[in-house]
Amino acid sequence: MAFVQTGSVRLEYFEQGYGPQTVVFIHGFEASARIWQMVQAALPSDRFTTYAINNRGAGRSDTPPDGADYGIPVFAADAYDVASALGLTRFTLVGHSLGGGTVANFALDHPEMVEGLVLLDPVDPDGPPMPSDIERILDARIAERKSRLPYGEGGDRVRDDHPHAVLLRLLNADMNAAPEQRLRGSLRSLFDRDLGQRVGQLAMPVLLVAGDADAVIPLSAMLATWAKYPAGTGLHVWHGVGHSPNLECPVELAALIERFINQTVATLPEGANPAFPSATV
Repeated sequence: MAFVQTGSVRLEYFEQGYGPQTVVFIHGFEASARIWQMVQAALPSDRFTTYAINNRGAGRSDTPPDGADYGIPVFAADAYDVASALGLTRFTLVGHSLGGGTVANFALDHPEMVEGLVLLDPVDPDGPPMPSDIERILDARIAERKSRLPYGEGGDRVRDDHPHAVLLRLLNADMNAAPEQRLRGSLRSLFDRDLGQRVGQLAMPVLLVAGDADAVIPLSAMLATWAKYPAGTGLHVWHGVGHSPNLECPVELAALIERFINQTVATLPEGANPAFPSATV
């Protein structure tokens, strides 16, 4: 791992490979950058250079004390600062779950930097109005999380002979350690979002990826999100896969990202947004 100082926060990132195609990965709500490491490892090192960023409050990145210091726009701004500090000017941007909202926000703010956009089980670009009882809702969500923390997120039940046991346990520890202010700020940022019309105007190639067994963001909601992106946006759905294809089928996800880049991103002039072949596997 390595670090970048961006203004008042120091952010951790994981780098893999040395190839000419650059990919930047953004994690979601409770997760950390470790959730991408199997995908990074599966991409050919001589063809891809990849960076997985730990949002503030994740992994060993700095943890500001206030919930207002977190949320989709803040994470997007941090990702821009990291990319700029690393000298990245054009890359494919991949985001998972809440990270899908982060990368969409980034692509709207800095379209000149994003040559391809991959949304893995993304949140809706639009959000409901901020409820008057938002604090009660946040309190209930945090209380529910605390009630299940003793049972882990799966890492505690990983068999010793699992080929990725160490990684999954470290990821589980990262998720359990996610600070409350980060989670509150992230949840709050899902409300009062109105980006649906804007994401429909994105010019770069876009691919939406999901699993039909996703219990967090059901496939029906995913299809509604897909419809908000430009005509020609690709859709790939795995049968029997849940909310985290980056853990459930990382090799297949890496192959899909590679195909998306090879067939669209690497072959098109800037500003083009062709149809990427949709498929259900």
